[in-house]
Amino acid sequence: MAMSMPKVRIIANACITRYDSGERSIEDIVGSYNMASVDQELVLAQIYAKRPELGELNTEQG
Repeated sequence: MAMSMPKVRIIANACITRYDSGERSIEDIVGSYNMASVDQELVLAQIYAKRPELGELNTEQG
């Protein structure tokens, strides 16, 4: 069962904060939370909705 949306938003904001403080790539940060793949997708979608440039960086690197 997927996480609640408030929890998704909290984790997404935490990931953005960690990224802004100079930690690894956003995907590595999200992966460090050991969530189910469904939850990871929800968190990444929330991050990319809030900070679209992070999604663009991901496609440029890939």
